[in-house]
Amino acid sequence: MAEDSRTLIQSAFAKARDSGRADWHRMSVAVLKNRLLDLTARTFHETDYGAPTFQEFVRTHDDILELDETTTPPVAILKGVFPGSGPEPGLGLTRIRSDLWRAVLDFSSQEKYVWDPVHEVAELATSGETSGPEIPTITADTFSQWKKAFAHSVDDATPEDRLTDWVDNRRPANFLPPRLRHRWNGHLKTEVRNHLLAWFERQSLKTPSDLLEIQNRAGNSPRNEDLRQRLIACLRLMTAEELERVQIPASVLLRLKP
Repeated sequence: MAEDSRTLIQSAFAKARDSGRADWHRMSVAVLKNRLLDLTARTFHETDYGAPTFQEFVRTHDDILELDETTTPPVAILKGVFPGSGPEPGLGLTRIRSDLWRAVLDFSSQEKYVWDPVHEVAELATSGETSGPEIPTITADTFSQWKKAFAHSVDDATPEDRLTDWVDNRRPANFLPPRLRHRWNGHLKTEVRNHLLAWFERQSLKTPSDLLEIQNRAGNSPRNEDLRQRLIACLRLMTAEELERVQIPASVLLRLKP
């Protein structure tokens, strides 16, 4: 069975990024195909994905790739990446930090979130909270507007009434056809990121350097969740002496409010 094509493409660009190339998000179609061949032990072939040529294969992935045919040879460009900026949230290789993601999108709970400027974390506001400015959680109407903007940008065979139903009746992302779910996820990440960047600028606050995190696709797997729960159980059983020997990354400690 052919491997997931988007995962292969993202892995190819990730390897270019990890090599230190400044223009890692751009590569000729020939180089991209060679990278895909290397990733699949030379078994990759575009016809396995229904494309008669490799350039057509690139065109069928226009949700994550742009094909520049004004050059010779043509160049495949990973979408959402700007020179010097690193990966953007729409790539699937990155995600917005979970505390900030929740602060922006948790409109259904009516909770309020504040920014702790010392530890650079978003926290639930408590009664009398004065640790930092309130982060503006979007409204349900704003979320609907983001969905409408995405629906209007869709130019394929998806029935218009299905997209309207998804927008107007607040359907979840899995209501969309599979080919659109990745695109909507990227669109949503971009909206959230822009929302946060504008807020940090209005507040004259430094944007956290880790606003975007490399996404660990296995991070929320059942196996890892089981490991997390076992670790918590072990901590509860430890003696004071054993707890003193536990090593915790500084990045984790900084997320805790003193």
